[in-house]
Amino acid sequence: MGLYIGWRCPHYLWDCFRIGDESKCFCGHLLREHQIISEEVGEFWLKRRATFDPKAWRAQCRCKHSHEDHAATRSHPCRVKGCCCNCFESNFLCAACDRRWEEHETFFETEETRRRGGRPHGADYVPFAEMPTLRETIISNSDFKALQKQGPSGQRSSHPSSPGLPGSSSFKPGSTFDPRT
Repeated sequence: MGLYIGWRCPHYLWDCFRIGDESKCFCGHLLREHQIISEEVGEFWLKRRATFDPKAWRAQCRCKHSHEDHAATRSHPCRVKGCCCNCFESNFLCAACDRRWEEHETFFETEETRRRGGRPHGADYVPFAEMPTLRETIISNSDFKALQKQGPSGQRSSHPSSPGLPGSSSFKPGSTFDPRT
């Protein structure tokens, strides 16, 4: 598969976000503009939200300025005249792990590096590989109630369970999903 590029907290086994050619760097460029060879995996479900435009979205700092108003290097100080902000501090949490942007790092890994580190690779790198029924529900845009009745099932993969995700313990093969647990 080549080079895997992921964004995660350093102590996690799983990526919060898979980076592809259309992913935007803190400097404002798309990954493909950096001329790094990668395969597009991305977080495809974001494009399904009618109100979400990944090209228009800008990460906001606590100083209320976007990441584009901050320097792309070092501590990312704000460049807006009169702003005293000396580093980018996200005013948002990661949707995957509930941690701040500044707690994450971008990792460039080979398949062998990921295998040795116990991280998903190959076919198991596909989003939601550890929950095939949920993955198919998202891809096919099918009814979530059917997923609740059936419960996710499938064979065990090399993808580690995601620590700290709400309800991750509810997703066991053959079990029924209960959103109250």
